[in-house]
Amino acid sequence: NIVNATVGAGVIGLPFAIMLSGFTFGLSLAVFVGILTYVALYSLVPSGKRIGAYTFASLAEHSMGRFGYHMLNIMLFAQSAGSCVSYFILIADTIPILLGLYFPQYPILADRQIVTVAVSILMVYPLNLFRSIGALAAWSAFSVLLLPVMILTVLIRAPAYAPQHDAPLFTIGQDPFGAMGIITFAFVCTQVGFSNFLSQKNQSTSAWSITSFLSTAMSFIISIMFAAIGYLSFGMDVNPNIFANFPADDNIINIGRLALGVSMILTVPMAFYPARDAIQKTLGFESASRQPTFFQHHVVTLIMFAFFLSLGINIRSLGKVYSLVGGIASSFLAYIIPGTSY
Repeated sequence: NIVNATVGAGVIGLPFAIMLSGFTFGLSLAVFVGILTYVALYSLVPSGKRIGAYTFASLAEHSMGRFGYHMLNIMLFAQSAGSCVSYFILIADTIPILLGLYFPQYPILADRQIVTVAVSILMVYPLNLFRSIGALAAWSAFSVLLLPVMILTVLIRAPAYAPQHDAPLFTIGQDPFGAMGIITFAFVCTQVGFSNFLSQKNQSTSAWSITSFLSTAMSFIISIMFAAIGYLSFGMDVNPNIFANFPADDNIINIGRLALGVSMILTVPMAFYPARDAIQKTLGFESASRQPTFFQHHVVTLIMFAFFLSLGINIRSLGKVYSLVGGIASSFLAYIIPGTSY
């Protein structure tokens, strides 16, 4: 479950992060972030056991007071909002390309904004109307199954394009700090740490240490392999969305594009629900003793959905979203709260 939470859409931007930092330095950064991720993930449980609380919010409030509680909600919103926007950008970068290629007799199907808005309203918005994310468990499982498809298509086809691009191995990139934000965005998973710990049969600290290490190591191996092959294939020309480096008529890659587009449609709610929860708690609509009314729930859902969608169809730079959200929200969730609590 932790591997599934880590190896998500953020992996798409890792080759771009390697380009920003330089190949050798980027791999070193990835190792550093991987170690920090393991330490942070492991430290949650000893911290939680000391205070007898096994939720991220309780841990933040105990270690940093009400300020920590509110900062956690703000950063969870920023992380989830950034994820939603990036997913809408990826939908806009994939679905219209495929429809325009395979249905050229209908030019409107290639229009980025029209198609993205239509797909989002008809397919994404209904999935966001439930109060509990548990109602989407089957869709979430199907979305996870699509990730290996899109990763494999890139790993299979990318090396064929390597001779056309220059990929320096020992230079320092132009933006190592931005690269670290993207890598952190791709690796952050501390927000699901407690839920996975509580699902273990053996809830000892030593067992959690093994779980944390194995899940981080598996995520690191998958992610770094994807990042290295992507960078070595496209070098200094690699895009924040690596699928944008491939021609539109590459049929194998288009299988990956379709998997990515469908996966993003099903993944938007996974980020939308935590963002909505954070807003409803901040507004006082949701607490331990009350739930949002029907009107409050649907108004907040509609406003947030329209806001995220408008950003997604108007922002083209996926890399800036990754680095900004990763540098601020992901770093706070992944390192500051676990470190302060421990």
